[in-house]
Amino acid sequence: MEPKFINRFKRTFEVEQELYKYLHITSPTSLACIIILILAIAVNLAMVLAVGLVYANLAVFAMGIIVLFVLLLRYYLAIQAGKKRFAEETNNKGEITITETLTDELLISDSTAREDPIEVPLSHLKKLFSTKNYHMIQTDERMIYAFKKDAFTVGAEAEFLAFVHQQIENNKRRKK
Repeated sequence: MEPKFINRFKRTFEVEQELYKYLHITSPTSLACIIILILAIAVNLAMVLAVGLVYANLAVFAMGIIVLFVLLLRYYLAIQAGKKRFAEETNNKGEITITETLTDELLISDSTAREDPIEVPLSHLKKLFSTKNYHMIQTDERMIYAFKKDAFTVGAEAEFLAFVHQQIENNKRRKK
């Protein structure tokens, strides 16, 4: 199996921070929900000021604030759980070396924290999304593999993105 792409980087907790930020705050779905919630709070506050009915509108306003608080609390708790899990994975060293390899058939994830690499058939790739510093691939099993931008030792980032997008599209067609 000839590697098409190899991505090697020192993994710190930054990966989890970017992942959880994407999942809880900056993904298109999360952003849409947060924007709708903020607009609903603003409209409700305007109605309180313009129309009156303070008690009825303040109840709805308070509910919006509570929902926004719960969303941010979920993000905070995910970060805390991620810190604990990352500390366990790295034996409190704070970083590990990750080598992600893509061949024509497999995604191979190797780490200094594991004895054996993880091999995932490309037919299991489901989604590709990007954060500030990483490209993340999600599989059918809801596992996420990070590829650091500008850390490709074999292959180019643009070719990698095109290859993964094509593979995901092929997987979608096969499942129909």
